[in-house]
Amino acid sequence: MVVNTAYWIAAVRARESSRPDRLFDDPFARRLAGERGVAAMTASERASGGENTFIPVRVRWFDDAVLRAVADGYRQVVLLGAGLDTRPYRLDLPGDLDWYELDRPEVFDGKQPALAGTTPRCRRWTVAADLVGDWPAALTAAGFDPERRTVWLAEGLFFYLAEESVLGLLRTAAGLAAPDSRFLADIMSAAVRDLPSMRAYQEYRARHGIPEPYGCDDPAALLRSGGWYPEAITAPGAPDANYGRLPAAPGGVRPGRPHLVTGRTLPADAG
Repeated sequence: MVVNTAYWIAAVRARESSRPDRLFDDPFARRLAGERGVAAMTASERASGGENTFIPVRVRWFDDAVLRAVADGYRQVVLLGAGLDTRPYRLDLPGDLDWYELDRPEVFDGKQPALAGTTPRCRRWTVAADLVGDWPAALTAAGFDPERRTVWLAEGLFFYLAEESVLGLLRTAAGLAAPDSRFLADIMSAAVRDLPSMRAYQEYRARHGIPEPYGCDDPAALLRSGGWYPEAITAPGAPDANYGRLPAAPGGVRPGRPHLVTGRTLPADAG
């Protein structure tokens, strides 16, 4: 189901890229999504009653956050649950940036052929590992340097994990993170589980014995529990998470809504 979600998100990125007012351009999304992605997107929107307007905003928010970090001198990124992401190919990234993608082997088995013959703009490393297994060893073996400040990304990931797995990922990343590292994530509200659009996924979860999808209305507390200082929290529709697509809304914590969060390890010289 999670792998199928990656194709769905790729299809959403492809459709967004075809809009004249697109928030980003992903020229690789259509070939990655294929018919499987279009079918997944169509089924999702049929169940929910329309397009998910949050996803393009979320993609752009992560894009902007990555580019700001690069401008601030960060040269190491770890993308947890990479799926069919293409940022190393489509963003204006420096050649000396090391970008590590972590996901299960079957994800890369489907992704790599679609990107064959295409050159990333930075140094891209794929790490085939289960995020509920010993992924730090695989990441380190791929060349990850825990002494370098790092941008950690968890986009569209936490919702599909159990609470203990979310906390485990945060704490493990914090243990590997050099001072002044960042953690970027989107965190869904617990209320999302009960939406009509989630019925198909909830039925699938129940049939396969998968734990309840994760939701949280106190993202600051979650970050602190995971070993990160909550630097910034916003919600879709806020001035920094809108891009003219969503009804205007205030930023900060808004229970019942998704949140886009930035956590940080303290600088080495912090008092």
